[in-house]
Amino acid sequence: MNENILIIYNPTSGTKSSEGMISKLIDFYKSNNINYYLLKTEYQNHAQVFCKNNNLKKYKDIIVCGGDGTFNEVINGLMLNGSSVLPRLGFLPGGTGNSFMHDLNAVSHQEALSKIFKNRSDYLDILKLTSGKNELYSFNIVGWGLVTDILILAEKMRFLKSIRYNIASLFYIFTAKSRKIKLLVDENTVFNNDYLFILICNTIHTGKGMKAAPKAKFNDGLLDIISVNSKISFLQLIKLFIQIFSGKHINSKFVNYSTAKKVQLEPVDNEILNIDGDAKGYTPVKIEVLEKRLKIIN
Repeated sequence: MNENILIIYNPTSGTKSSEGMISKLIDFYKSNNINYYLLKTEYQNHAQVFCKNNNLKKYKDIIVCGGDGTFNEVINGLMLNGSSVLPRLGFLPGGTGNSFMHDLNAVSHQEALSKIFKNRSDYLDILKLTSGKNELYSFNIVGWGLVTDILILAEKMRFLKSIRYNIASLFYIFTAKSRKIKLLVDENTVFNNDYLFILICNTIHTGKGMKAAPKAKFNDGLLDIISVNSKISFLQLIKLFIQIFSGKHINSKFVNYSTAKKVQLEPVDNEILNIDGDAKGYTPVKIEVLEKRLKIIN
């Protein structure tokens, strides 16, 4: 078979148990006479820089092994590459949360490899974020408010591994503060309210298995918007954080769930965002969905 595959592997992602999975993948390619090139990332944004600045037309597929942050790097690199023809993407779980792998029903190494071996195609919507002259891309979630506060604190406690998110969440449940924001939905519906946080979702899951947007589909051409009103009580907020793992939080009277093609966030203060689990980008920001923009293995 005359195929070229690029494997991008982040050895410093949340878990270091991925080497065996990579070895099995390489053995599969060797046994099927498929040419492959292995890129081990060496620094932050290495995957993005490589995908942005190289001619990728010779690759049929790019298989990415890492966490959601590594996936985000590759997708941003592809979207900034400028080529009209882009390789298909495959995903292997190598991070802490692996939220997108939950949507693919491929959380375990065996499940993920099985998807690659079966070689079936699907499509993935991409979220385009525009803030001033800056453009960023997301495939999972864009969060504002409390969810970004939690992320930033959790990153300061990486020595606590995956439990750091639970501790950071508890801290901010006790100290949660509301923020005023102007939310424009599809450029015609305007909400001026105090919110604890807003999530703009392309996928069901975020974090480690939380069903933030239980009605979301990653290729339906829609943004799923979850906003939490600041009037929620302390006890109700605790309940909401428990229910988010089952998706039942959307039944709360303090939660608004809607869908749109475009969203604009204009808070009183310019604040950093949570984009696919990393703190980056700033408000005000315009978010629009690019329907079925990338082909993926699923």
